[in-house]
Amino acid sequence: MIPQHHYVSCTGCGTRVHAYDSTTFACPNRDCMPEVNHILQKKHVITSALWQRSQLEDSRNPFVRYRHRLLGYHRALNAHHTDIDYLERIAQLDGALAAIDGTGFTETPLTVETGLAEAIGLDPQQKLFVKNETHNVAGSHKARHLFGVLLNLSKEALKKPFAIASCGNAALAAAVVSKAAGAHLEVYIPTDAEPAVVERLKALGATLHICERREGELGDPCYLRSLDAVKNGAIPFTCQGPDNGLTIEGGQTLAYELFDQWHAQNQSCHHLFVQVGGGALASSSAQALAEAMHHQPLPVLPRFHTVQTRGAFPLARAYDRIVKLIDARLHGLDFPTLRPYEDDMSVEQRAADHDSASISQRLIMADCIRSAWDSTAVQSVIRYAVANKHLFMWPWESAPHSIAHGILDDETYDWYNIVCTMLRTGGIPLVADEDHLELAHRLAHEKTDITPSATGSAGLAGVILMKEAHALAEFENVAVYFTGIER
Repeated sequence: MIPQHHYVSCTGCGTRVHAYDSTTFACPNRDCMPEVNHILQKKHVITSALWQRSQLEDSRNPFVRYRHRLLGYHRALNAHHTDIDYLERIAQLDGALAAIDGTGFTETPLTVETGLAEAIGLDPQQKLFVKNETHNVAGSHKARHLFGVLLNLSKEALKKPFAIASCGNAALAAAVVSKAAGAHLEVYIPTDAEPAVVERLKALGATLHICERREGELGDPCYLRSLDAVKNGAIPFTCQGPDNGLTIEGGQTLAYELFDQWHAQNQSCHHLFVQVGGGALASSSAQALAEAMHHQPLPVLPRFHTVQTRGAFPLARAYDRIVKLIDARLHGLDFPTLRPYEDDMSVEQRAADHDSASISQRLIMADCIRSAWDSTAVQSVIRYAVANKHLFMWPWESAPHSIAHGILDDETYDWYNIVCTMLRTGGIPLVADEDHLELAHRLAHEKTDITPSATGSAGLAGVILMKEAHALAEFENVAVYFTGIER
């Protein structure tokens, strides 16, 4: 049975969904309360003993090792399956993944990249950790998210079509995972999707829907068409938390591994940089960090930084607007007026406000907020933000473009937990221009044995920006994810 302290609830409106319910993926109040930031999030009280069972597991498969932390596992036990049943299901699916894609799930490497650190100007005593996901299932971290969703689904659910909006790694991961499960996948892709990705999706048996932007329509057309499919009965087999809250816990296994590897190596990290498109990777890492600090604290709580492109940076915009309100409250002032779905700065002004010259000043403000995190001033703004999403997060107004095309989501769907974690840890959003993204990509290939895409190496651009701003102390270690292979 699932313990009574396991449940799923909406971070925005507080609605609870029964832990036994494996058919509800999004908050039922999402349509009737559109101004609220709705996302279903698992809530469970795991004892330290249950948390630490993963340390006793000798399996390198993260879904085996960390199963006691996953809601899908407890749902299986509640449905009268045994631990052995669950392990057998994972083994069967993992074998199918290996047959389709050449690999199943396994712990991915964490390396200290000395040559890369030297190339970007880090001091000799500083360590640059790279968590390498480029050889995971389907070549990125996306399959973790979707395998986590899959393990929550019943056999009946597998008979329904799966739907995802993506033009790259997420679509490929969804196609591989759904094929391993024997489910049919509908993929909604843009008109400029890479031909190689399109051919691979066809080879995996996915049905493709090419989506053009419609005049006067705000938001990613692929995403909007996928929502239509879900309304017509498809399973939201997606890496966007508001559409399927279950996608987060599969992604958490990546951060669980990272933290365990730091513990095993007796290492500390002061800054973690995460590239952000839709936000599921960063949200997963943020929630895993909160769990880890509760059960098995890291020696140092790393500052949690995010990296977006100048082509689209809705997360940085939301962060800025929240900080504006927090600054007012910390000084005893009323909330400044924010217009819904409308920035008070032009895109050019907002981008200029995120140049490297502003980083040190932003970190000072971030430290101020971190020290006041538990105060009424900060918490009142946090509560206000989750209840008024339309003032902070909305789709980017123009079609975005960047070499790091995989993080060009019109909207950071999982923005709220990410912003909260940046504020709580003293992190900041970084906005990288094309020169920095290209430099990060080139150095990743020249100075390591890893071959990430420009999207996959985008987190490194954030490190380069911080170093150029002289915002990294000589004793501080940094970490990035390389999460998508060059195709």
